Order: sequence, then C-alpha cells, then structure tokens
Amino acid sequence: MRATARGASYGLLAALACVVLVPMVWMTLCAFTPQSELQTAVPMRRTFTSLNAETLASWNRLKSWGEAYFTTENFHAPDGKNGLFDMTAMPAAEFAGAPVNRWAAALIKILLGVGQDRANTPPARIAGGRLILWFENTLFIATAVTVLSVLLNCMAGYAFAKMPFPGSTAMFWIIIGAIMIPGQVTLIPLFLLFTHSLGWYDSFLAVILPQVAAPVGIFLMKQYIQSLPSQLEDAARIDGCSEIGIFARVIVPLSKPILAVWAIFTFIGAWKSFLWPLIITDDQNMFVLEVGLKTLQFSAGPRNIGVVMCAALLASLPMILIFFAFQKYLTKGLTVGAVKG
Repeated sequence: MRATARGASYGLLAALACVVLVPMVWMTLCAFTPQSELQTAVPMRRTFTSLNAETLASWNRLKSWGEAYFTTENFHAPDGKNGLFDMTAMPAAEFAGAPVNRWAAALIKILLGVGQDRANTPPARIAGGRLILWFENTLFIATAVTVLSVLLNCMAGYAFAKMPFPGSTAMFWIIIGAIMIPGQVTLIPLFLLFTHSLGWYDSFLAVILPQVAAPVGIFLMKQYIQSLPSQLEDAARIDGCSEIGIFARVIVPLSKPILAVWAIFTFIGAWKSFLWPLIITDDQNMFVLEVGLKTLQFSAGPRNIGVVMCAALLASLPMILIFFAFQKYLTKGLTVGAVKG
C-alpha cells in the first residue's frame, strides 16, 4: 500500500513537472524553428504533424525533417541583418567604452600592467555585442547586490538577535511591516530620491542600492541567528574577541546555510529585475538583461518570434545552471530550523 501511494505521488509530481516544463520546451523549439513556420496560423503545426512513426524509423527521413523544420538562423541570419546576434551587433569602440568593460579594462591594467589604447580600437562591429554587454551589466549588478545584501542583512540580523538596544523591538516590527508594502508604491519616492536629490540617474549605484536592504532578509537572518547558542559568543568574549570578530569568526561560519539560501534568492531576484532598472536607466549600454530583451522585442518586431525566443533562451540558461548547481544548498537552507531539538 505504501509503495503504491509513493508511486502515485511520484507519478503526479512527474506530470506536474511536465506541465511546468512545457513553456521551456516550447521556447527552446521556437528558438530553432524557421520564422516561416512560426508565423503560420498554428505555429509549428507542420513540425509536429510531419514527425510520425515512419520518420522516426528512418535516419535519412529524420535528418531531412530536422533540416526542414529547425535552423540556427534565428541566432545569426545569412544576410547578417535579421538574427539575434545581427540585431544586437555594436561597434567595437562603443563596446569597449561601456562602463563595465571600461572598469574591467582599468582593473586588468592595474593588476597586470597591460591594456589597450582605446584610440587604436578598430572600428569593427562585434556580433551580439549589445547582448553580451547586457549579460555583463546584469552579472555585475546581481553580484554586487548579492554580496552587499548578504553582508548588510546578516549584520542587521545579528544586531536584532544578539545586541538588543532601546527601540529594537519596535524597529524590527516596523521592518516586518515593510514586507507588506508593494514595491511599486516606492517607485516614485525612490526615483525622486536618486534623480533630484542624489543625481544618480543612469547610474549603477541607483540600480544596486535599492535592492540591498531587504526586510525578508533581515527577518530570516534574525530568526536564524537568534537560534544559535549564546554560549559561543560568551566564550569568544572571554577570549578577548571583539564584536566584529565574533560576527566574522562565530556568527558567519555558523550561518552559512541561511547565507547560502539568501544569496541564491538575492542573485536570482537581481538577475530577473526589470521594473526599477527600466525606470532608472536610459542608456542602452547600462541596460540589464531583462530591460534589453524588452527593447529587443520592440526592435525585432512582433512577428519576429524566433529572435525573441533565442534571447529568452540565452537569458534563462544562467538561472537553470544556478538552480542545478546550488539546489542542495537551497533545499538545506529552506529546511534549516524546521525541526527543533
């Protein structure tokens, strides 16, 4: 009976997983399907109807079917105009002068003592250069947000959990109450703050800083750190360790599970952020991936589905790799503290 119930559960979960994977499979197929097939009344109908038992039984027929209904022209077209890498091509000089690449070149020059004179940069175009730049911007922003968010939220959680001060309880409940405020409500005040007061429009700082402090992160850190034995901190103080030393040598090593899960959530959220970067940036060389894909959708046209799906496929690959690489830590972090004692 137990084996039957377990088998039924696995079957149901497998069916639900297939349903969830349908959009991913459809996106992947559309990325490699010719535009002529995607623009039919029922996209890819002939692709599936022509795949029958006879086609599967013959290697030559299967090969002909693949050559007829699948292509890589959505990535790079023979005419050099309509593919994803063609539409996102940009001059090499502009690519090298983008903020992230300029900082990277300066850092490499400082560390290695080598660099390239921008005046000697050839006026060639880099295929897919703007797409690569959007990936670089997103990686830089997501990494910066993750590092700062994990550090600051862990420090705040440690202060609320182990260093009570006058008004700490009221302040913590105010932070918890902030979770119920939709992010869209704060867009106008944030925009006015970063543009009129700070003058940081079209700045990476304006994209990064609002994503650093998160009420949910402070709450998770506080709840986890509060469960750690206070005797460890007392022993460290007796040995002459400062509060910063206790935080760095005792709290942080013991909080690795919750730090890992928050880092993963923060990185994914920063990678997929769209609305705030769209509002606060106007320079295409500073666009994040999601904003760039939206502009690509307009420039490619509503009927150029294959190009948009190619871009969406490339944008989703890092998240898929991160999930499979860190799913063990993600599960462990989510279940930490679920069983007490």
